[in-house]
Amino acid sequence: MKQLLAIAALTILALAIPASPALAHAIAERYDLPVPLGFYIAGATTVVAVTFLITAVFVYAVPGAGHGSGRGLRLPGSQILTHPAAVALLQAVGVTALLAIIATGLFGNQHPARNLGPTLLWVMWWCGFSLFVACVANPWPALNPWRTLFAAYEAIGGPRRGRDYPQRWAEWPAVGMLLVFVWIELVSAYGSSPYIMAVLALAYSALTFTGMWIFGRETWLERGEVFTLVFRTLGTFAPIAATNESGGKGTRPGLVLRGWSAPLRHEGEPPSMALVALVLLLLSSVLFDGLLGTALWRSIEPWLPQQADGLIASTIGLIATWGFFLGAYLITCAAMRWFLDPGISAALVARLYVLTLVPIAVGYNIAHNYSYLLIQGQAFLALLSDPFGFGWNLLGTAGWQPDLTVVDARTIWYVAVGAIVTGHIIAVYLAHIVALRVSPTRQSAVRSLYPMTVLMVLYTGASLSILAEPIVRFSMPDPNYSSYSVRILDARS
Repeated sequence: MKQLLAIAALTILALAIPASPALAHAIAERYDLPVPLGFYIAGATTVVAVTFLITAVFVYAVPGAGHGSGRGLRLPGSQILTHPAAVALLQAVGVTALLAIIATGLFGNQHPARNLGPTLLWVMWWCGFSLFVACVANPWPALNPWRTLFAAYEAIGGPRRGRDYPQRWAEWPAVGMLLVFVWIELVSAYGSSPYIMAVLALAYSALTFTGMWIFGRETWLERGEVFTLVFRTLGTFAPIAATNESGGKGTRPGLVLRGWSAPLRHEGEPPSMALVALVLLLLSSVLFDGLLGTALWRSIEPWLPQQADGLIASTIGLIATWGFFLGAYLITCAAMRWFLDPGISAALVARLYVLTLVPIAVGYNIAHNYSYLLIQGQAFLALLSDPFGFGWNLLGTAGWQPDLTVVDARTIWYVAVGAIVTGHIIAVYLAHIVALRVSPTRQSAVRSLYPMTVLMVLYTGASLSILAEPIVRFSMPDPNYSSYSVRILDARS
């Protein structure tokens, strides 16, 4: 009975997830769906549920268990990409990018569309590079400008060991800084100001150098530096990973091609609760960005404090959305523990399964930022020739005009559906792998995933609904007349 009550509570809570669609990163046109939106949501949630059934029936053991280290297949020629010269090039790129954001922000044109800084920061790095890390590989350890600059300082003055890092802090400093960073991006008006972004980059650099000075470079980067933690988390299941193999001449750095489940096969201390909070913040912040443009948010906002031009209301909304998704996940884990072992805590279950949510966060980012990256990213070519907005044409690309027709609403919609469904499918599979590893029997592993599957099904439906409004029409379209078909006919004529 307690199990059923827990699952029922989870279901009721998850059904309260906002189901109104978003406006953020929208384009002007809309795609007329060939069938009602509910059909897409029903189909997507069914696919996720069927994935659970398939894994429950056909996946009997952890893939690769008992077959070597599971480090993956070494890529031929990967030593070229990990050669010191290649690493030095990446380090130079990272430091140059940081200096460019600071210099253009302090001394360049303050119009965000004429200054390289905002496009480089938000479009190319935060959106584009994040997706590269998640879907390909994570080169951030080499690109990280703060690591490079502090290492250069240590090369001159000698390595600094630093104090012992307080274990009770875990990764909470990085979680706090991610919340501030997301707030700047989604809530404040500061993210579009080149000057303010340059000042904040200087302030964050000072904070990071101070942390490395006090606790040591690698310790602070691993525990307190937010972007190292974020990119390491997003790259957990990237298909390509760095490795060091032992050989007759010592260790050989290289790259390996690995399966999705490889990072979950290794025994060790599970992630901390701080990382649980960070992953849920990554996931929920994307949907909050969409929620800001919905009718639901417009109906809620008047009930919130309206001081500072709605800044307080949006801040409350961001934190509440984060808390809502975090609470839903913890309730799910509390229900799961009754199927595993009532003696273990919900917090431990949350730590064991939190990395399985990473593909969902990646899917949400692709769905939400796909069109933004393709359209706004084109401006990067022009800004490279005129980074300060002074009218230069250094590379001959200053006159480049973005092609706004590079992607249409129809493509955006199907990419969003595919990304969200794929992210949840992978998450269901990975959760099954974790359950097989931590459960005493296969039967208990399958039963323990009932609450998690319910949560993922509801996440799928809610996220599609949130992302749908700026892209599609909600009424059944006239099959003989739609905005999309009219555009096609106009193009052909």
